[in-house]
Parts: sequence; structure tokens; C-alpha cells
Amino acid sequence: MGRALLGLIKGVIVGGGIGFALLKLNNPQGILAFVFSALLGAVVGLVCGQAPWRAATLWTPILKMVFGAAIGTGLYALGHRFMPSMSISIDGVGSGLSLRSAAVLAPIIGALYGLFVEFDDGGADSPSAPAKKSLPAKDLDL
Repeated sequence: MGRALLGLIKGVIVGGGIGFALLKLNNPQGILAFVFSALLGAVVGLVCGQAPWRAATLWTPILKMVFGAAIGTGLYALGHRFMPSMSISIDGVGSGLSLRSAAVLAPIIGALYGLFVEFDDGGADSPSAPAKKSLPAKDLDL
């Protein structure tokens, strides 16, 4: 449970940062939103789960980043297509912020992928008890 919460928090923080950057760029649409979603997935894949320097090989963090870029892009495409077309009015942002925009979807995507990576790559919640050594079987002569 603790690892899941940690992945959720890390994903929301990274997604919120990228969402804020998208707001500062006047909430771009089109290819730039897909690029930022891919970047979001790659960064969440890197920071969530097992630390890159503790990975068994160099390929593990690279695969998490590549898979995260694909997941981030796919989740953005799904959210942009199927989210309701409601708008949230925020002071300082033109006519409102659509629920389909990349700035709103970024924290959601980060949270979902961060949760997945922590479940998949995070390890156990607590260290398990050390295994007992088995004693050699004694020969019984009957």
C-alpha cells in the first residue's frame, strides 16, 4: 500500500509540473501535446519504481522510459478523445480549461503510470523475513 501511494504521489508531482509547463505555454494542442505526454511518461518511468542506479542492467530504466513514452501518448489520446468536453474556468486562463486539454490530463496520466510502475518495479512493501536454512536430512536405517 505504501509503495502504491508513493508511486501515485510521484506521478502527480511530475504530471503537475508538466501540466503547469503546458499552462505557461498557453495550453498547446496537437503534436506538442503528444510530445509533452511522451515526455511525461518517460520521466515518470524513470523516477518511479526501482532507482536507475539499482537496476540489474542499464536496459531496465531505458525500457521503462520508452514504454512510459508510449503509455503517456496513448493515455493522452484516450483522454483527449473520451473525456467530457466540460471546461473549468480559472482566473488568468482565457475562456477556460477543457478537461480534454493536456494540462488537465497530465497529472492524471502521471498518477496512473506512476502507480503501475511502482506496482510492477517497486519491490516488496517491507523486507521479508530471512529464509530458514534447511538442515540436511538424516539417514534413517530401519
